[in-house]
Amino acid sequence: MKTNTATLIVNEGKTFIYLIPIIFCSIASLISFVFFWPLGIVLAVISIILSLAETGLELDQQTMKYRSFKSLLGYMWGTWKKIPQPESFHLRLSVESESYRDYTFGASTNYYGGSTATSKSITYDVLVQTQSEKWITLYEFLSYKKALVVIRALEEMKTFEVTDHIALKLQENQARRARRSI
Repeated sequence: MKTNTATLIVNEGKTFIYLIPIIFCSIASLISFVFFWPLGIVLAVISIILSLAETGLELDQQTMKYRSFKSLLGYMWGTWKKIPQPESFHLRLSVESESYRDYTFGASTNYYGGSTATSKSITYDVLVQTQSEKWITLYEFLSYKKALVVIRALEEMKTFEVTDHIALKLQENQARRARRSI
């Protein structure tokens, strides 16, 4: 995390956003070493550089512009977006589940069943609600601590209402547990 008077930069670190190109370059590098070793070295270097890519959020607190950036070897890029008439900022937990089914067919046309796999994705979303009641997702963090850095920086501005829904839910659950133990 780096901050100056106007810009807040929260670097989430290596999230392997280029995982598929890394795998492809690594496999191509191994194959190329056999046939043409200079190309294999170049592809190996490319896969190493891609594995160093980092992501994060940059927020200009004076102009209320933000960008989700990608960083490679110290160079950051991403499209700046303006937050139109912000009213309040929120931190929420987002859980998404996807089920995958493997269909198995036998000799006949009847379905014989299949196995399922479930994938769950948990993110900590920093959202802004505009005066026109529109919700904008600034960033989906993988770490609660990183998302709190943004929320605390927005609280320090004392210009907008800031709500940490995760902390509120934890307090509510603790109060409920305390009432049960009495």
